[in-house]
Amino acid sequence: MIARWDRAVVEAFQHLHWGPLDWCFRHLSDQWVKSLLIVAIALAADLLARRPPIAAGLAAIAFVATEEITTRLKDVFDRARPAVADPAVHPLVATPDSASMPSGHASTAFAAAVAVGLVHPRLRWPLVGLASLIALSRVWLGVHYPTDVLAGAALGTAVAISLWLIVRRYVRR
Repeated sequence: MIARWDRAVVEAFQHLHWGPLDWCFRHLSDQWVKSLLIVAIALAADLLARRPPIAAGLAAIAFVATEEITTRLKDVFDRARPAVADPAVHPLVATPDSASMPSGHASTAFAAAVAVGLVHPRLRWPLVGLASLIALSRVWLGVHYPTDVLAGAALGTAVAISLWLIVRRYVRR
């Protein structure tokens, strides 16, 4: 049932493609958006708060740790990408060679965004919104299923919260 829903959403998105939105989602899917942009926002927030770059460091560590975990989980799940599993899916970008589950873009974007949001609560919802758009872009572009990005978002969030709890415990001592 979930697999049918996944396919139905990807196919529905195929019928919604529209030039300006396609352009936006292509750029939301750029590597620098899910990593450098969020870390740069964190660094700017740290500097404006006149504190050491805690949010930027936490975001960078969460990003790298989540990317490594995601790579290993892709090997475990070994789920075919939508265009590989269904020839009716025509992705708007090159289909990556890696497995589909979980989405690396979603996991790393959420890891960095949540990490920053835990240090700078005023940035939490704007950055989670950005991470959500990055995750959505992967389905829109036809390279992931919705459950891939939901799993990625959950993974990234869990890693960021875990790292934050470790940092808080360490800083208190």
